[in-house]
Amino acid sequence: MNFNIHNFIKGFIKRSVTRLFLSFIYTLEDLVSEDKITQDEFQKIRKRILDKGNNCIRDINIELENFEFIFKNEDN
Repeated sequence: MNFNIHNFIKGFIKRSVTRLFLSFIYTLEDLVSEDKITQDEFQKIRKRILDKGNNCIRDINIELENFEFIFKNEDN
């Protein structure tokens, strides 16, 4: 079987972290629509969330290079 578990794990982590920081952005959008923050504040915080999320994904991917992953044998 030609399956790259390393790429699978990286993809899973990227999707999970992306969902997390998108949920923060949706909350920010709610705050804008409720007039709790301005559009300028929204843009500033949104950029920070995206930058931190992308940095997190990048840092995890770098650390994953230190590991080898194998599938468990179904007989064990």
